[in-house]
Amino acid sequence: MVEREDSHPDDQSARALQSFLAALWSMVVDEDSYTDGHPSWLEPELRGHQQGSAPAGPEASALQRVLACGVDPDDLTDVVRGVQHEVLYNVCQLLDDPGLLGIGLDHEGAPPAEFRWELVAVRDEEPAGRAPVHGLHSSLDELDPSGRHGEPRGRPIPARLPGHPLHARLAVAHARAGDRIQGGLARRSGGTG
Repeated sequence: MVEREDSHPDDQSARALQSFLAALWSMVVDEDSYTDGHPSWLEPELRGHQQGSAPAGPEASALQRVLACGVDPDDLTDVVRGVQHEVLYNVCQLLDDPGLLGIGLDHEGAPPAEFRWELVAVRDEEPAGRAPVHGLHSSLDELDPSGRHGEPRGRPIPARLPGHPLHARLAVAHARAGDRIQGGLARRSGGTG
C-alpha cells in the first residue's frame, strides 16, 4: 500500500494543530467587524436595548449598564478580546502540560494529578488516522488573525472623556497629537497653556 504524501503523522499533526487553533481564534470577538457603527458582537444586546425589550440575561444587562456609563465600545472589545485570548492560552497550556499552569504539581496540600489531557486529531477515513497534537500554547499566537501575535491593538487615547475637566480633555488632545510636553503643561496648570 502506498502511503499518501500528506498522510505522514507529523504533517497530520501540523495540519490538525493549525485547524484547531484557527477554530479557537474564530470564537474570539472580531475587533474589526462593525454593525451600525458598533462592534458586531455587541449588536444583539444594543438592538434589544434600543427596542425597549428587557436584556436576555444578566450578562446582557451588565453590558448595557457598562455602555450606559459611557464606556467606549471599542475599549470593551479590547478587554473582552484580551480575556478571551488569556482563556484560550490557558486551555492550550492545560492540554499541552498542566504543570505550566501549576496544576498537578507535587507540593504540600496539592493532590497528585490523576489525569493528563491530550488533543488528538482523528481522521475517520483512515484506519490509523489518529495524530497527537502538541505545542498548542506555543503556536496559538502565531495564528492570531490580527497578525499581532495575541497582543492588544494599539489605540489612541479616547477622544471622549465625559465628565472630565477641561484641563484633562486638553491634556488628552495634546497627547493624541503627539505633543506630550504641552499635554503635561496643560494638565499641571489646569489651563489651555
